[in-house]
Amino acid sequence: MSLKQTIKVLLPIIPALVVYALLSHQLNFTQDDAYISYRYVANYLNGDGLVYNIGERIEGYTNFGWVIYLILWGALGANFIVVSKITGFVLGGGIIILTYQVARLIFTKENKWLALLPVYLVGVNQSLAYWSVAGLETAAFAFLVMLSLYLYLRRSWGLIAALVLAVWVRPEGALLTGLLIITEAVVERRVPLFSLRCAVIAFVFLIPFALFKLLYYGSIFPNPFYAKTGWSVEQLVNGLEYAGRYFSHYGFYGVGFVLPFVFIKKLPPAAKAVWWFAALYVIYIVMIGGDVLKVHRFFMPIFGMTAIMICLALWLMVRRFSQKTRTMVIFLTILPLLALTYVIPKEFVNRYNVLEKALMRKMSFKASRMKESDSSNFSVASSTIGIFGYELMGHEIIDMLGLTDSTIARHSEEPIPGMQTTWKEQKHNSRYLLETAPDYIVFSTGIKPSAPAERALLLYRQFQWSYRLVGWFYKASEHSRGVLNYAFKRVRKIDGEIVPTYPVEFVQQYKTGWDYFHKKRYRKTIEHFNRAIKVSPRPYYPYLIYYKAYCHMALQQHETARSLMDAVVKEDSLVFETHRDLYMYALLIGDTAKAKIHERWLKKLVPWYWPQVKSEVAQIVATSRR
Repeated sequence: MSLKQTIKVLLPIIPALVVYALLSHQLNFTQDDAYISYRYVANYLNGDGLVYNIGERIEGYTNFGWVIYLILWGALGANFIVVSKITGFVLGGGIIILTYQVARLIFTKENKWLALLPVYLVGVNQSLAYWSVAGLETAAFAFLVMLSLYLYLRRSWGLIAALVLAVWVRPEGALLTGLLIITEAVVERRVPLFSLRCAVIAFVFLIPFALFKLLYYGSIFPNPFYAKTGWSVEQLVNGLEYAGRYFSHYGFYGVGFVLPFVFIKKLPPAAKAVWWFAALYVIYIVMIGGDVLKVHRFFMPIFGMTAIMICLALWLMVRRFSQKTRTMVIFLTILPLLALTYVIPKEFVNRYNVLEKALMRKMSFKASRMKESDSSNFSVASSTIGIFGYELMGHEIIDMLGLTDSTIARHSEEPIPGMQTTWKEQKHNSRYLLETAPDYIVFSTGIKPSAPAERALLLYRQFQWSYRLVGWFYKASEHSRGVLNYAFKRVRKIDGEIVPTYPVEFVQQYKTGWDYFHKKRYRKTIEHFNRAIKVSPRPYYPYLIYYKAYCHMALQQHETARSLMDAVVKEDSLVFETHRDLYMYALLIGDTAKAKIHERWLKKLVPWYWPQVKSEVAQIVATSRR
């Protein structure tokens, strides 16, 4: 096809590409997980090898080809982060183009103009724009999946190259090969010779790739495979919920899949192949329990196929009408379909876009302040290692969820009976983590234990005794009041036999109390904290007592609050928040001598925070004396 012919063919889809570009600009952000790959790239370019932590050969990423691609650009002096976002944007546009090419193989002759509708459904798909510019390999893999399907339908030997690249970009590329083999076998009702031949040749080309991984990392499978894989009924339920949300946002509750299946025997071979491939891909997503990240990332490879099935369902409903009636019904249906595709998921997509940007700012801030306040070569264990780990290049980062840590991923402790969680990542090894004794431990939500790996730590006396909070005053925007951005710092040596000594009920009640605390339901918080105290052995966790005191303070029960805070200081003088509040109480009653004591402790524990404390308390005291 000449350039002139290509332009003529693609001209009708340019508006869809323009809408996609506008949405990409509106939703532009960099996903936190992308920075895991960026850290590998940066370490390699710095001469430290293809590693996350210097000296540790662990494949903590699942996008080998994407990492190599970024390394090549980085070696040429380009900003590999910018390259990742531009490449994703271009390949996201490529998915729209491939959707049109596949649709043209299905909608022919009298209904060929209907091939444009799926293009525009994909063009207004905000999840496509969301993930394409996020810096991850998602758009690249989705593009290769769609390209592989197109080359399969055309019976092009270029499918071999597409399959090889797909496996390089993500391990699921191997699954793609299997789905194409099954699809051909079902549709053609014979031995799938074309897919099998392509698969065998692709396998031969991939042998050097597998050997390299085996020799360099000691395993063909990436470490996240061990960290994330597992099977349970709960996983299946999560997968069904994940798929249900997708079809409620972009699939019109599955109509596009159900109706073509009813008439599948009458569909042309290309339509049958698209249906079977997409259906098998949905089953795969359900079986693995969906995705930790929201906004339909795992469904991106079949965005175009879903849109094609919706349009095919529409055609099946109107095909028996006269041409005039058919044209009118389809025309009246197009605009509502496009509007619903944009409107239904809009709030959902925007909410997670805002949350992800907020997480990035918060974790970047925490990493930068940690470096400013601690000049040592400290180590950190964290359950969120993306931009946080990238900002701390050169420091040892232990991923508490096991993505970049082989001990946690492959030697996880057994699930704790009675430990309730909504997290998909349930691998943890608290004993190993405490034996490693990182200088800092960072929870995903600050102080509240959320992930199973975070909650499990609360069962151990060594964590409760050896780690105390430090915080940096953080304002999400110039209009916000500001909050403390926390990390746990090791302040005492970890000793003794590392075994859980606190009951699971303690952690459950403590975490539930925190849920109410964030909602400012302080009486309910106190209720659950009291339940935690009731089942807890002594010594009581100082933060349990301090935040119970804080709730009493918020309820204007100051005598109770101050009494509890005094008890915390008597038990452990390293809880800086207690010194902050007792400093305020001392000044309010005019006890300057006691205020000086707490001032000295604040300057010792969190010297960078002292100016903020002094300013805030001065305002409170001035207000109380008016």
